Amino acid sequence: MYYHGLEDAALRAGLSLGGRTELRVIVRALARDETVRAIGKGHLNETAGYVVLTTSRLLVIEASGLKSRTLLDASHGSIEALSLGKRITGETLRVVLPSGSVVISRLGHGEGHGIVKSFREEKKSQARFVPSSVRKTPRPPNP
Repeated sequence: MYYHGLEDAALRAGLSLGGRTELRVIVRALARDETVRAIGKGHLNETAGYVVLTTSRLLVIEASGLKSRTLLDASHGSIEALSLGKRITGETLRVVLPSGSVVISRLGHGEGHGIVKSFREEKKSQARFVPSSVRKTPRPPNP
């Protein structure tokens, strides 16, 4: 099974995902062309979940076994701001979306930082990329 870079992202975060069951739960929520850039484990409201940053989305996937569901699915373009806070209970991500703010709490040490850093790097690389389908309008000839 192709894990979309999930194992490498977990290793960078120092996060143990457990067995193949947890990997498959996360992979099921990913599109074929997505690659996982960063991952953490935290809480959205009071529900524990995996916080997964891919090349195109930020996801929170419930961490309750085989019947897990996606709690948050936000494309990079819909994220107006992403900020990191620190509390005694762990790191906190604040995701500002057009519909309002979402707070993901109780992330492990360095997990939130890795997600924010990877998000900013991904946004910078997307800003440098100019699709070939976008062409400049030609200048009118000089008279």
